[in-house]
Amino acid sequence: MKAKWIAGIVLTALAFSACDDNTDDVGASLTNRLDKFQIVTDTFAVSTRSLLVDSVITHSKYTYLGRIKDPETGAYVTSSYSTQFMHLEETTTVTFPSKDQILSVEDGEVIADSCHLNIYINSFVGDSLAPMKLKVYELNTPVPEGKTYYSDYDPEEEGIIRTDGICKEKSYTKTNFLVSDSLRQTSNYMSYINITLNEPYTDKEGKTYKNYGTYILRSFYEHPERFKNSYSFTHDVCPGFYFKTTGGLGLMSEVYTTELVLYIRYSKNGNSINSAKVFTSTEEVIQTNNIINDKERMKQLATDNTCTYIKTPAGIFTEVTIPVDDIKKGHEADSISSAQISFYCYNDVSEDELQLNDAKYLLMIPRDDINSFFENKSLPNYTTSFITTLNTSTNSYTFQNITNLISHMNDCRNQSENWNKVVLVPVEATLSNTTNSTDFRKVSNLMSLTSSKLIGGSANPHAPVTINVIYNQFK
Repeated sequence: MKAKWIAGIVLTALAFSACDDNTDDVGASLTNRLDKFQIVTDTFAVSTRSLLVDSVITHSKYTYLGRIKDPETGAYVTSSYSTQFMHLEETTTVTFPSKDQILSVEDGEVIADSCHLNIYINSFVGDSLAPMKLKVYELNTPVPEGKTYYSDYDPEEEGIIRTDGICKEKSYTKTNFLVSDSLRQTSNYMSYINITLNEPYTDKEGKTYKNYGTYILRSFYEHPERFKNSYSFTHDVCPGFYFKTTGGLGLMSEVYTTELVLYIRYSKNGNSINSAKVFTSTEEVIQTNNIINDKERMKQLATDNTCTYIKTPAGIFTEVTIPVDDIKKGHEADSISSAQISFYCYNDVSEDELQLNDAKYLLMIPRDDINSFFENKSLPNYTTSFITTLNTSTNSYTFQNITNLISHMNDCRNQSENWNKVVLVPVEATLSNTTNSTDFRKVSNLMSLTSSKLIGGSANPHAPVTINVIYNQFK
């Protein structure tokens, strides 16, 4: 006990001797470190201009079909598309029954009762009653894999249309009057364009079938290995189709999916079964868009320096020059805690005009990174790329904090003539299945018809576009 008591005295003495008699910092260590800083704010003018875009990389989950007149430019925008069809191995929706079960037979061979293509319309711009025309072409070979496709890809120019294959014309309106009013008014109804393929069909080997569906059906029984997966189905059976807008004006349709449907009859447990076997276009197969804009009219619009534009599809972006030198001048030793910038839209389209929607999502990305971002299917990293949504109450796009971008630009200055330039790109964005509203699963160029006229430009008659910066400065 005595030894423990003496040891306690020694330890206590050592503890006091280790203390410093100087109490100048007492209290300072207990206060918030922010007390050592002062907040400084400043605002800088930002220069913007319209940037004409010839074509963009297409990774959209939708395709587009139609022709419409742009109310701002008076120019015509025409869209066509090509698609392949998905076929998963042993997928129940497209697996046929055994050959001896098929009830429809001609000359001792099984046949499909009918076959057609369905183009399902997700949304549209324009007049639902506008009469339109399209022509559907059978592809001779699939659209090649492993390539990046832009919005100006044309299967005809690439020479992949089968010259002696299916070529059918179709007149249509978005509102299909062949469907009853009661069905069209149901919540789950989706408008569609129906194209029949019931004429005799001759394959590349010169063999003729009752219709295109019969060709698919017999191919399955004669060469089941060609239906192993989507790749073999596309390369050995059905390369796909090209849907080209050939006439009409006033409707641009966003295509949700395209279906190739075969109707067959077969026997099961002594009963006659009518069945539809469906091959569907999806994001997993190659789909391309062919967008034709009036480039001269778009060029005229882009030279208007009293504003800037962001127009899709494949039209105009807005280029922004960030005043990095001005922001850093006199603040070399300070840290930037916030840098916010907003872009406001005009509202000057009269009510009697067709008014195009504003893009919901806007991507800010360095000028030199546009192609690589979409080629690599990148996502916003909030260091060099940022995404924001349209604020409908203020009709503006606000990037809350691009501090990391300014630091990146400052570190990489003079590596390119565009070192301090970013571009505002309208995008289609898919959120991940999380509660985080900024967690994106996919970002791609927006291919639907949208337009925003932004305050800005070198001859801007309004208040300038500005960036608001907050610095943390040592006292």
